[in-house]
Amino acid sequence: MTGLIFLYILVAFVIMIFSRSESQRKNLCRNCSYFTKIALRFLGIKVRKNMDFLNEEETYLIVSNHLSYMDVLVISSFFTTSFVTSTEIEKDIFLGMMAKLGGSIFVERRKKTRLLKDLGSVSEVLSGGLNVMLFPEGTSTDGEDVISFKKTLFRSAISCGVKILPLCICYVAIDKKPITRENRDLVFWYGDMKFFPHFIKFLKLESVEVNLEVLPTILPLSMTPDTISKLARSSIQKAYKKVSHL
Repeated sequence: MTGLIFLYILVAFVIMIFSRSESQRKNLCRNCSYFTKIALRFLGIKVRKNMDFLNEEETYLIVSNHLSYMDVLVISSFFTTSFVTSTEIEKDIFLGMMAKLGGSIFVERRKKTRLLKDLGSVSEVLSGGLNVMLFPEGTSTDGEDVISFKKTLFRSAISCGVKILPLCICYVAIDKKPITRENRDLVFWYGDMKFFPHFIKFLKLESVEVNLEVLPTILPLSMTPDTISKLARSSIQKAYKKVSHL
């Protein structure tokens, strides 16, 4: 795994040096998508997907429930997209570097003074024809439920006129045993869990099975961010409860 991470970093640095500024983020996201496909095989993560509602010719604001840092690998392996993540992650030496080299957008969720700047950053990426991936719960959870969505960044989809594409991610088995409350913490990463101790334990697993379902798109025209966020959450919540063992 160390060699794969090193190669990912090396290629990303080459992209940053030689790509034109207008195409750099998209190229970084493509590189991330390529390497996450390899990483999933290495980690024994098997994805069962349903992409019926996906039109690969369109640009989307993609939204999903959030359970683990592995969500990023799973979603990135199927979508060339710029992930929205927090400035707290940006400050982490390892995770911040990996996110930056993957073309992520960093936002400050706790300061309203950053609102216009963050909205502008997301809108600029969407207007450039690149998908943006958002976890509107604002944090990863223990999988008991899909918690309330933060609505602010949905304004970017309204201003750009792009559709919202809801995804439902659900981990269903660890080492061929159903995920329950007793074993979920081997995959789920939430609360005050530390990244590296958790990741080391994750590497010891033989296999993880996950469902990834693309849900019907939401056209944001004539809708408020509050309405959009509630529709997206309801759609994901219903899909999640159908497959979750928790």
